Amino acid sequence: MKKILIILITTFLLFSCWNKDVEVISEDITSKEVWLRHFPWKDFSIQIPVAWNLITTNDDIIPSPNNWILELAVTSSETKNWFANNLIILSQDLETFTTSKNYVITNNVWAENEYLNYFKKSSKDFIFTDWEKSLIYNFEAKYSEETPILQFLQTAYVCKTKKAFFITLALPLDITDISKYEKMITSFKCK
Repeated sequence: MKKILIILITTFLLFSCWNKDVEVISEDITSKEVWLRHFPWKDFSIQIPVAWNLITTNDDIIPSPNNWILELAVTSSETKNWFANNLIILSQDLETFTTSKNYVITNNVWAENEYLNYFKKSSKDFIFTDWEKSLIYNFEAKYSEETPILQFLQTAYVCKTKKAFFITLALPLDITDISKYEKMITSFKCK
């Protein structure tokens, strides 16, 4: 399962397709250009960058992770040094009660053990726009010996105590201001 998750995240670096059926609702305050669009999904909604592309399971490029359901995969249409920013959201039905905060703590322990050159830059309390409380981790790591070190933002959201959503955003190291990406993640909401 752990290796499949790493492979799953890696595939977003290479492929994408475009979904035009979303509504633009947010602006980047600094540039006054539209930056985020509302993306409604079956069990949740989130705002994603306008220029990012949806990757569907129909593209046959995303492996099915064991014990997880791939809910959403999006990637930037812009690549730099063979890398495109990307976001994946996985879900898992819960058998026992846990909080969003505890769920992300448990999964970050997994990340520490599975990624190469793992270095935790920070972890802090994180509050979604609907006031759900969690933590967000910002760490650097490599998928494998062949891949560059990347920057990750990871958090989780447990909906109605029955389903957990694990949210991972991968960015290059040269992005030092991650606040707009954190804002994007805070827009996640369960239905």
